[in-house]
Amino acid sequence: MEQQNTRMKMEDIPFDKLEKAGVNRDFVKNMEQRELTDFLNGFRSDKLYTVNARINDQDYKIPAKLRLQQGEDGKVDVKVHPIQRLNVPDEYLGHKFSKEEKGALLNDKNLGKTVELTSRNGQKDNYYLSIDPKTNELIPLRTSYIQIPEKIKGVTLSAEQKEKLAAGQKVTVDGMTGKNDKKFSATLQVDAAGRNISFSDFKQEKMQKSEDQKQEAKAEKKAGAKQKIS
Repeated sequence: MEQQNTRMKMEDIPFDKLEKAGVNRDFVKNMEQRELTDFLNGFRSDKLYTVNARINDQDYKIPAKLRLQQGEDGKVDVKVHPIQRLNVPDEYLGHKFSKEEKGALLNDKNLGKTVELTSRNGQKDNYYLSIDPKTNELIPLRTSYIQIPEKIKGVTLSAEQKEKLAAGQKVTVDGMTGKNDKKFSATLQVDAAGRNISFSDFKQEKMQKSEDQKQEAKAEKKAGAKQKIS
């Protein structure tokens, strides 16, 4: 698998700690290139892995996402993110959630806007926020990580659409081209948990008849009417 420029390298992965947690070292071989790149950059794995856990002196195997974390001394540790009960705290990294913001996160799994957060090292920055659909964790993503493209699925975005997407809002885009060249519309929004632009509310668009097809249909209909009269 091709190695890209990342914060950590394959040789930095503490496989001994992963194996103690019950994760086979071959799991990285099954990662797609994008997931591996993100994993080596310190993001959570896309997939859930079965790990060993000890709860109330009992041994369990639980599903969890994995993340690499590099300390100031350069050593890399493994962080485990198990499935949690869905809950939005009153405050997160210096931001106090309003009732409406909590509702958006609980119902849409997406805040729907950007907010200023204070990282653990005291640095302030603008972030997108969403709920991880697999672990129910609240996931922040710096707005600088997402670059809004000029085109999506063959459709050139307007300045207003790009502005709304960059602000974390939902945007409906019509006339996109999917598989088999079929046209569809969908609602787009930046997803912090997926670190991408997500698609929802898909609608298949009917193929518009060309002018020639319309004329042919009219001619056939007219010929059929004449035949009935005679």
